[in-house]
Amino acid sequence: MNTAVVPKSRAYQALRPVSMLLQLTFLVLAEIALFASYSAHDAEFHWGTHFLVALTAAALFLLFRLLRTGTPGPRFLLLPVLGFHLYAMTPDLLFRVGVPHAAWMEVFLGHLIVHHLPGGDRSWLAIALTCSAVYVTALSLWLRARWTEALAGLRSDPGCTGMAALRPIARSSVPR
Repeated sequence: MNTAVVPKSRAYQALRPVSMLLQLTFLVLAEIALFASYSAHDAEFHWGTHFLVALTAAALFLLFRLLRTGTPGPRFLLLPVLGFHLYAMTPDLLFRVGVPHAAWMEVFLGHLIVHHLPGGDRSWLAIALTCSAVYVTALSLWLRARWTEALAGLRSDPGCTGMAALRPIARSSVPR
């Protein structure tokens, strides 16, 4: 029985359990602080909408990155969610210092228009969950392909791009 493991490449670093736990802890604490900042102004619904839009953007960004680079994501896989959320809520931060909401703020992930989606946060929840599920499915296929390569003694090539990144590459680990 072959007990090969997936190589300890930098491509896998973001997926290590300790790394994921630390990232998740940081993300949850940061989101609690952001939620509290909105609740001080009785605007919790803004937090929810912008969080779901940010989650959608992060899932699409990570999916695009996986297919484009053949790696699961940046070193800190969960932090794009926080980054996109802070970006999406920038107009609200500006509003607190006296800048009124204006049409130009739509560049911040559709800051104003996202509140007018039919179905509101329920629709954003469905969109965010769908995009996240597509990314998780693609990531699972990528991991399965790399695992299959390792078990077969093949050279793992996490740099494959496009749909090829989601299937095992049948190259020998022995150079010709």
